[in-house]
Amino acid sequence: MEITVIEVHGPSDLKKWADLPNTLYRGDANYIPQIIRQELDFFSPAKNPSFNISKSKLLLARRGERPVGRVCGIIHSLETRKLGYQRGRFGWFESEDDPEVAGALIGYLEKWFSAEGCREITGPHGFSDLDPEGMLVEGFDALPTIAGSYNKPYYPVLIEALEVDYIETRLEFPQEMPPLFQAIAKKVMPAAEAEGYRLVEGLTKKAVRGYTGQFWDVLEASFEHLYGVTPLTDEQKAFYEKKYFGFIDPRFMQLVVDGSNRLQAFFLGLPSLSRPFQRAGGRLFPLGFWHILRGFKRFDTVDFYFAGVHPQANIKKVFPMMTLGMWRALKAANVRYLETNRELETNTSVVNIWSRFAVVNRRRTRVFRKNLAPAPS
Repeated sequence: MEITVIEVHGPSDLKKWADLPNTLYRGDANYIPQIIRQELDFFSPAKNPSFNISKSKLLLARRGERPVGRVCGIIHSLETRKLGYQRGRFGWFESEDDPEVAGALIGYLEKWFSAEGCREITGPHGFSDLDPEGMLVEGFDALPTIAGSYNKPYYPVLIEALEVDYIETRLEFPQEMPPLFQAIAKKVMPAAEAEGYRLVEGLTKKAVRGYTGQFWDVLEASFEHLYGVTPLTDEQKAFYEKKYFGFIDPRFMQLVVDGSNRLQAFFLGLPSLSRPFQRAGGRLFPLGFWHILRGFKRFDTVDFYFAGVHPQANIKKVFPMMTLGMWRALKAANVRYLETNRELETNTSVVNIWSRFAVVNRRRTRVFRKNLAPAPS
């Protein structure tokens, strides 16, 4: 039966689009359902300000009336301003094991992007670096974080043209302080403090809120040069704060400030919610919310989400400072495992830190890119 591609308009089509992964991954032990209500809000132009600064299309592939694939296409106005040319982004790609489905979805986007004057198509990306990005190509037998990438092993075969790889690693937390951390405690910490840097002690959720504005400044300054990163509007920042900041556990957030109490660096971790999200099954009620709250109290793994250092800060001082602070927090919480989240394999400063730990498993995700021919006149 022929594959047709439709643009999603209205709540009925959006519900089918958002729910498709739950059908494709049914019975998959490593799939983590997202909360459907939050997904519907995220992909609603009326609620997500990212749609205000982008041209976007949600596409649903159908065989007859049965949904068999989906994708989101984005032309980001702030990325265009940053690059000086238009780039087409695709994300949230899902498909049955059928090249015809993938070809129909990506082909539809290529024609649209070319007609809009885009030079290339790249993905998987979201609207920003805070959204899922990268396609899993290695490590399919490992449970991802709730913000990590997961897909069927056949997905990379459906997409072509390699661009860049990210690494996600599960590490065993050492019970004894590694020699590197001992050296940091003995030499680096005193030198950093002498330079005016300090770790913020006794963080609470309320105290974290006091650094919110500076957090975004450091994040954008430190991530600006990375592939696929787009600037954020104030409306987007408020949207992501509402979406994510409620999950913050101050125990696993390390902030470094200078002598004027200006934020210079941050390191953000979170108790692993992968299993609680699986038990919630995409719904907060009747028991999903209870499973998630329980996950904050009973866990043996902490997921690392973001680490950022302002370009003007001394990274050789502040990054080790945060790393030592996080080690102490993990030790106090009796954590057994660490899970890293989307790190460029070329990020040697971070890779060198994790090389001192015992690797349990490693997951590799990939972003793809393809040059586009100009649309016919």
